[in-house]
Amino acid sequence: MPAPKSRTLRPSRESFQNSGWLPKSQKAFHDYMNKLSKKVEKQRKLIRDGDAALLQPVQEFKNFIESEPTVYGEFIRMFEVASQDDTDPPSSYEDLIDQINEIFRQAPAFGDLGPPMYMIMARIMDTQGGFSAFTKENLNRHFKEMFVAWALFLTSKDSRDVLDDSANGWFSTEAKNMMMEQYPGRAFEDVFICDRSVEYYGYTSYEDFFNRRFRDPETDRPTGDLANDAIVSSATESTSYAYQENVQKYDELFIKDEAYSLRHLLAGHNVEDFVGGTVLQGFLNTTGYHRWHAPVNGTIRQIVDIPGTYFAQAPNTIGEPTDDTEAPPYLRSLRFFANTAARQLIFIQADNVQIGLMCVVSIGMTEISTCQATVYEGQHVVRGEELGMFHFGGSSSALVFRASSGVEIDDVYRVPEVPLKINHPLNMNIPNIPNSPMVPPGLIRHV
Repeated sequence: MPAPKSRTLRPSRESFQNSGWLPKSQKAFHDYMNKLSKKVEKQRKLIRDGDAALLQPVQEFKNFIESEPTVYGEFIRMFEVASQDDTDPPSSYEDLIDQINEIFRQAPAFGDLGPPMYMIMARIMDTQGGFSAFTKENLNRHFKEMFVAWALFLTSKDSRDVLDDSANGWFSTEAKNMMMEQYPGRAFEDVFICDRSVEYYGYTSYEDFFNRRFRDPETDRPTGDLANDAIVSSATESTSYAYQENVQKYDELFIKDEAYSLRHLLAGHNVEDFVGGTVLQGFLNTTGYHRWHAPVNGTIRQIVDIPGTYFAQAPNTIGEPTDDTEAPPYLRSLRFFANTAARQLIFIQADNVQIGLMCVVSIGMTEISTCQATVYEGQHVVRGEELGMFHFGGSSSALVFRASSGVEIDDVYRVPEVPLKINHPLNMNIPNIPNSPMVPPGLIRHV
């Protein structure tokens, strides 16, 4: 059997910064941490005086750390290692608990930071103690419970205080310019459904804003010829990250360049169908469009939610130094996450017989890990129809095809930092699929 053809595209640090995963500068990071530390100190005083308390799931997380000797030791060890070269908070698990408690009391504001939980976890994730702790199933259950509690706040009307035109508001000129970079000459209210004449643009919560819908999808993300069932299009608004052919049932997850191991990627579901197949993975912009759309015409065969990790980076990256020249270890671990992180699988039986069964994998990253399907098993979908969404931000996603599917991902998507736009065809070599008409000239164009 030929060796897998594998390519991790390794987007640049700048690409991750532009996608909202990293601070724009060290100053932006330190400014945020200083503000967070002041808020934490005020909250600590209230707790000491009996006027406040930790959020219940945060208190339960703290109790778990302190009651489990192995986990407690790992938290002590991860902070000892992380604090050797960096004195930024958090400097202990107690600091971490207080910071989490503060973060989960507010909606993320616009700014130059990145996902706030990732910002405070990054250093300890890059330690052996962190890897050992963050791969434990019982610990990840506590993370999930905290995210569920945060979700309740982010779907409430109280989370809208960041939906204004202040400097850190999502409707400030700078924020709207960033969100509209892909739509030159257009206004936010022209592209997305909202009502600028009312408070909060009519959004009912932070989550409602973050999962905003296109006002006219056929203008901004046209599907093209829906009668041509040989077309495969991008399921998410993302940037190319990794590509692999001849994917194996089992593969090594600890090698330097990472790999997809189908038994783990698909959590044992329909594995044999995809042996020798192809995977294309991308990562989403944290401030972009977060809904998923059907990449093919077909029938939803199976939807599977897979519990997994939230903060465990690839083991081969543990201890690697971080600097301003390349992406940090965590963001070089996206293939590893595809095999291990909390994720959702949507298997689609394509109408095109040769394409057959394919899978859309929605992968959680740090606090941005809640996946919700909006379709049901047995439902027929047409290419471009909504499948579901990430909650509270962007993440990562992958498309998985069978070896005999006839789908050949175009070369333009096998290089780093290429936009994968929803509904945009990915298989330019459509005539290779028998009985499929050539896509009309002009329908497909490179992004």
